[in-house]
Amino acid sequence: MERTIKTVAFLAVMALLSLALSGCYEERVSAGNCAVDDAISAAESQVTIIESPVFGKLPSLFEQKLRASTILDKRFRALKTDNMDETIKNRHRRDDAEEALEDFYQKKIDEAINGLDGKVIKVEFNEKQFSAAKATLKVIEGENAYFNIVFDATLTNPVNNEVEFKWEYLDATGTCLQIGSDYLVPGKKIHKEYMVAANKEHSMTFDHLFIQFL
Repeated sequence: MERTIKTVAFLAVMALLSLALSGCYEERVSAGNCAVDDAISAAESQVTIIESPVFGKLPSLFEQKLRASTILDKRFRALKTDNMDETIKNRHRRDDAEEALEDFYQKKIDEAINGLDGKVIKVEFNEKQFSAAKATLKVIEGENAYFNIVFDATLTNPVNNEVEFKWEYLDATGTCLQIGSDYLVPGKKIHKEYMVAANKEHSMTFDHLFIQFL
């Protein structure tokens, strides 16, 4: 008799636990909370947030966000059903979860952008061509962390014809990561702005610039 009571009690506890777990499951697919938390937790364990030389935490955050989004996508793809009502519900649950994930990372991205507007980027230059050069970051679109690099440079001697202006994105070792170019009109001063994004592959190691004209 005593054993029967213990067995019933054990089954009751297991039933309550099952309800609790199913409740969490229902919550995670209806409000996106548990699913989003799980995706973020998994992404955080796979992608460490580190400070990049120019863009701070932004490149890591974009990589982590992409990983969390991929994990969340796989989770909802696994919720297959032949029931049309459930399919529609899952679609709405997925939309809610994706919106919650987007909001979570956008807050972190906004925080990481603070302090980057106007940040000075080190510039190396061909000293036969330039007597001074400066580059700064200018925020132009916060949601996707788009910036302009603003160049202000003075040529050693004015150019009398149109020349090709070339800049290289370099890492801390001086290795070229990417190249950009434009044409300059004759003169002695350069003031140009060119778009750059913090979510590109080279953004993590981008450290300084080299400029010259050809």
